[in-house]
Amino acid sequence: MLNSNQLLTYKNNNVIARYEQDFPLAKMNANDAFRELMKYIWLCTKHKTELQQRPDDSSLHFYCSMHDEMKDIDNMWHTFLLFTLDYHQFCHDYLDGNFFHHCPLSETLSRDEYEVDLTRYLSYIYDNLGEETVLTWFDHEDHESTAAPAT
Repeated sequence: MLNSNQLLTYKNNNVIARYEQDFPLAKMNANDAFRELMKYIWLCTKHKTELQQRPDDSSLHFYCSMHDEMKDIDNMWHTFLLFTLDYHQFCHDYLDGNFFHHCPLSETLSRDEYEVDLTRYLSYIYDNLGEETVLTWFDHEDHESTAAPAT
């Protein structure tokens, strides 16, 4: 399984500089947004593996997706995707050659389904990356992100 600390060592100054240029008014600074993107990629990769290993575990039945509150992280991902050669090499080197696709959610969930999905997703984030990450991803207007790596 992919180690989160390995992923957090990856940096791409070109992507960070482009994000700063394209999103000067972002709430999250470029370095923080890049770090949070690495955590998100790690979490989604872990979720996919666990879901394949335990398909009957209902706690894993949720979409590991970007929510509106995660706009800065999603914008960083879009920026990274502009650097296709770097992104391809990153996937090769850090994700065992598995390309991590950016796929918009096309399925519409009912309100009840959405609430269950979000509850499971938030629990998974909390259990794997901690309260700090939940607050950073979903409430960063009222919470300042720290530079501590994910554990």
